[in-house]
Amino acid sequence: MPDSSAPQSRSVHHVAYTTRDSEATYEFYAKKLGMQLLRTENHRQGDCFFRHFFFGMGSGEAIAFFEVNGVGEQADYKTEISTGLGLPPWSNHIAFRLDSLEELEAMTKQMHERGIDDILRIDHGWCVSIYTMDPNGIMVEFCVTTNAEEFSEQTEEEALRLMRLPKAEIAEETRKESSLSKRV
Repeated sequence: MPDSSAPQSRSVHHVAYTTRDSEATYEFYAKKLGMQLLRTENHRQGDCFFRHFFFGMGSGEAIAFFEVNGVGEQADYKTEISTGLGLPPWSNHIAFRLDSLEELEAMTKQMHERGIDDILRIDHGWCVSIYTMDPNGIMVEFCVTTNAEEFSEQTEEEALRLMRLPKAEIAEETRKESSLSKRV
């Protein structure tokens, strides 16, 4: 049990990823997704530099990116945080909250109108999400909670029990991919 008197996180301040192409990242997040560029910091020492820039996600939260050059990175570094590590593309991603299915439909329409055609929609039962990849190979999700009670119905003890469940006791997936997701 967490100590209730200890300081607790109130929300996400920002999450940061790396980009090789600041302009493509700006085009995707600002122009296609409609996020405001909030701040850019440039830092240089000799021939080395990095820039750190932030897009607003709402409620004072931000997604940020680093463009790095000569600050300790390997020449062949990958920005694809999942596939670059040999993982499925969905295993590491960022999920942005929307408040209604109407907002999700409007975001889908906006993405199509602004040139994002590869969008996957999945109904998870307790939420509905759309997914695409950003120019850095990072999966981006927009998510609407459609059944908050189902999402939060587990006690912490039940969630911990399920987290520790041996593989042999995990039920075989019963939902079919075709009923779970579709390209939109």
